[in-house]
Amino acid sequence: MSYGFRLIMLSLASFFLVHFLAAVTVGRVSRAAICAAGRMRASAAARFLLLVRFTPPAVALFAVAALCVPSFLYYEPATAAERIGWGCWMAAASSVAIWTISLVRGLRAMAESRRWLLQPGHARIALAGIVRPRVILEEEAARALTTEQLAAALRHERAHAESRDNLKRLLLLLAPDALPFRRGFAAVELAWKKYAEWSADDRAVEGDAARSISLAAALVAIARLNGGRTPALVNSLLDGDLRERVERLLSPAVQGRPDRWTPAVLALGAAVLATAIFRPPALFPVHRLLELLVH
Repeated sequence: MSYGFRLIMLSLASFFLVHFLAAVTVGRVSRAAICAAGRMRASAAARFLLLVRFTPPAVALFAVAALCVPSFLYYEPATAAERIGWGCWMAAASSVAIWTISLVRGLRAMAESRRWLLQPGHARIALAGIVRPRVILEEEAARALTTEQLAAALRHERAHAESRDNLKRLLLLLAPDALPFRRGFAAVELAWKKYAEWSADDRAVEGDAARSISLAAALVAIARLNGGRTPALVNSLLDGDLRERVERLLSPAVQGRPDRWTPAVLALGAAVLATAIFRPPALFPVHRLLELLVH
């Protein structure tokens, strides 16, 4: 196979293998991560769980971009032509499969959301859209709420818009799985959705008891009117466990500790990337591993 084709195949195969190992590792600690998120503030917990979910694809992309491709370009003779073994072919095909499945999943969710917007709804208060998210407020919902309740509900949806939560939902759908046709991070994604709702509740009420009561009342009032399922990329006011959210609003708990993990992980990744780029000899062992993979 040609030089360029071997590079593409090795990149795909390396992504799948590194991503699989990272996904298995993260999967084993995901329960502990969810428990740790429960001791954080809602906004910090949401950020932390996103970091957990995106760690496998981020690590795999980092390995390909910072280690696989540079080591191949540094040490592989440009004139050499080699055969590619079946193991490399299978890993590369698996990489294409998991990315294709995640892309189809994201496109399907976007189409479903578009159809939902074109259909007449019930008492809907929701946030729709990715690039330019907008609040959907239907007349029946507005009539069912007092002025204070409506204001609290709209602040909740605007908090989702400011946090770009619909974009995060799309990225979660596009994040590849460890293996084709297997969703291995459902618990982490569900926990993220819960804390994203809590975070929007917190930003909507800003510690004000009257606003908390108004938002809780708005949730109950809309729940009595609402019907139908909300698409994955539409952030409904009623998302999450309704009873849990209402109880939390009526008896707010003490704020948890802030998230200190995300900056540390990003700093470590930047340090490893700089080492790989500015110290090419460190890439030689990686090239030896690629030689074993290609054969």
